[in-house]
Amino acid sequence: MSIASPHNSGCVQERTLSRLRLYTNTRQDRYDQPVNRRSALFLLLYVAAILYLSLYPWQFVPNPGFGLHWVPLDTRRTILDAVLNVAFYVPMGAAAFLSLRKRGAFTFVAALAFGTLVSFIVEWTQLSIPTRFGNLTDLFCNSVGTLLGVTAAFLAGSPPVARRLGTLSSPRVMLSGLWVVWQAFLFLPRYGPAIDVTHVMVGVVVLALGVFRWKIRAAGPLLLIWLIFEELRPFQFQSPPHPFSWLPFESWFVGALDSYYGILFGKLFLYTGILWVERHSGIRWIWALFAPAAILAAGESAQRYLPGRTPETTDLVLLASGAVLLYLVEPSEPLR
Repeated sequence: MSIASPHNSGCVQERTLSRLRLYTNTRQDRYDQPVNRRSALFLLLYVAAILYLSLYPWQFVPNPGFGLHWVPLDTRRTILDAVLNVAFYVPMGAAAFLSLRKRGAFTFVAALAFGTLVSFIVEWTQLSIPTRFGNLTDLFCNSVGTLLGVTAAFLAGSPPVARRLGTLSSPRVMLSGLWVVWQAFLFLPRYGPAIDVTHVMVGVVVLALGVFRWKIRAAGPLLLIWLIFEELRPFQFQSPPHPFSWLPFESWFVGALDSYYGILFGKLFLYTGILWVERHSGIRWIWALFAPAAILAAGESAQRYLPGRTPETTDLVLLASGAVLLYLVEPSEPLR
């Protein structure tokens, strides 16, 4: 039987306390951890979304020996696709860099390598999917997007820049960014859907509520009523019912309509805005999410009997995505 010295006892206590910090929820203890949980959560979900969207319909055949080749950027479509490939990997690069608390040269290289590796896996796997076409051009553009995201996150982490950018991590900035992306797709050739006046009007209202942080009691209920109207129009129910699609974004894959970009980002902005209005009025997360989710679930089910509508789970996925984005930018508070 041995008796521990005071020095050894102190070391044991210190190790025990350091382990316990991993399970605490105070703000200081979260900053002491090596991983930024919010950035890591966003990175995990973003990578999952990229893999899901890039490898559909997940029907693989043996690669007949094809390799990755360059695709020339000689048309407006290929140039625009290249720009989008760069843009879609910028958030991944930034999130990969911000996921680690120690942000030096190693983290920079590791984040860049991670994004490039994800892109390579996607492009190489697409060679085994008959309806996909993996190529070096996409791999290069995705890597450039990752590099831009990592660089932006690295520069934003410097103390002078971080102090100036601290105010940008807020729901109203996030809502403004989503609105800008939505509007950009509306006016892009091939990617812009037909402009819906009601969507534009409601979008302006939601943007104004978010930017100016107006707290209007009737705003939340009125937006939910509009959501019911939006789900059920044109109110001409017919039978037999349409088939319901349980796979998110299946109508996008099957139709291959480029205009879906504008539709999806528009819905993402509107659903996130509705959640923010509810949260801003003091509603708890569970109820703020439950109300629009119940409306969307019932509405999508009813759309089986509405001509011209596509009943699917995509809207619920977009609502959940908006909830994650809003959670990530809301002020961090200790859990109770």
